[in-house]
Amino acid sequence: MPGLIRRRLACVFREWMITIAAGVAGAAVSWAACRVTVRAPRPAAVPVRCCVVVTALAWAWLGRRWSVGGLPGWWLPVPLAVFAVAAPLVAADLRYRRLPDVLTATLAALVGVALAASAFAVDAVAADSGEAGTGLVVRSVAGAVGFTVVHALVRAVSPRSMGAGDVKLAAGLGGGAGAVGWPALVVTSAVASLVTLAAAWMTRVTCRGPTGRGVPHGPGMVLGACLVVAFPGAGLDGGAGPATWAVTGSGMGVITPGPG
Repeated sequence: MPGLIRRRLACVFREWMITIAAGVAGAAVSWAACRVTVRAPRPAAVPVRCCVVVTALAWAWLGRRWSVGGLPGWWLPVPLAVFAVAAPLVAADLRYRRLPDVLTATLAALVGVALAASAFAVDAVAADSGEAGTGLVVRSVAGAVGFTVVHALVRAVSPRSMGAGDVKLAAGLGGGAGAVGWPALVVTSAVASLVTLAAAWMTRVTCRGPTGRGVPHGPGMVLGACLVVAFPGAGLDGGAGPATWAVTGSGMGVITPGPG
């Protein structure tokens, strides 16, 4: 019994250390992103404290989920990358009605690096080594290209309904969501549309917000992508083989350790 208690305490200690370390790392990343936006060619100062706290909590939550088996380790880099600059992006779009190029480019680069790391990691644990990682990359690239093209077409048809920053943002978010699977792109688009419509309705009803500046679409896109990469569910089923991970449910849900 004493040995069992010691092992349990060691496990709890490890989980909390991972959670704290992830939170601290998230805070540092968000702080750096906020500083970059201020020094960009077109500065966009955002509330640093708010962004740092939100990102720290998000990364701590992701680290906690991984430490208790809620997320596979090989997939963890992807949600971390998407959440890394999510708060500064949302803050900038809400305050200035634009998405800084430095943040959208950073997001695309982070997602690309994260997907490469995840592809390499999943190949190390997958039963069909080589194929799982390749499939992950292919889905990600296809998602990034498809999501960007769709948003570019919407902007071409109706420039007032979508900004150039939203099109650039679609590349990074599409890469992350696309890696989960095409249904994740549909969910991301649906959440983005619902959030934007709800914000437009609230602005109209309350008569608040900058007149003539429209409603930002970026926050909805970011929220949708964060949801699908944090809860990838069945989209990752088979990525590392049933012996490594089992996905519960028939749709997007929680990943739990499988047998073996």
